[in-house]
Amino acid sequence: MALSNKQTNYHFQYSILVNNTQEKVWSFLTNVDRWKEWDTELKSSTLLENFDLGAKGILTPKKGPKLKFHISKITPNKSYTFVTKMPVGTLEIKRTLRNIENQIEFTDDIKFTGFLKRLFGLTLGGGFKSVLPDVMQNFKELVEQE
Repeated sequence: MALSNKQTNYHFQYSILVNNTQEKVWSFLTNVDRWKEWDTELKSSTLLENFDLGAKGILTPKKGPKLKFHISKITPNKSYTFVTKMPVGTLEIKRTLRNIENQIEFTDDIKFTGFLKRLFGLTLGGGFKSVLPDVMQNFKELVEQE
């Protein structure tokens, strides 16, 4: 799939089709300790409690400081959103699964919010956006091997 043409560096998404069951894809997607296996921008990722609404965790990117996050929304087996606070705003990542003709469409929607969203889009968003297709392909390959 491709990046939509109505995207900015502060709000963009990418979707990919995965050949596995929705339950298996969900299980893989919510295993925070394994995010670093497919997200090439992470050194580590840890969830400090069970994966549920309000759960908190820590991301360690390859570049930059450790980031605290929390699960702000969840619809089991379908979607979740996690949020990281940034100066005068947030980074929100929404991950959604949808069944399409015996395949699972996985969408990663990334959005910077707040007063400095355009600045964060310029400084961070372009890099995130450029690696997202490869990150999603890594996810697809790993989950299809499960």
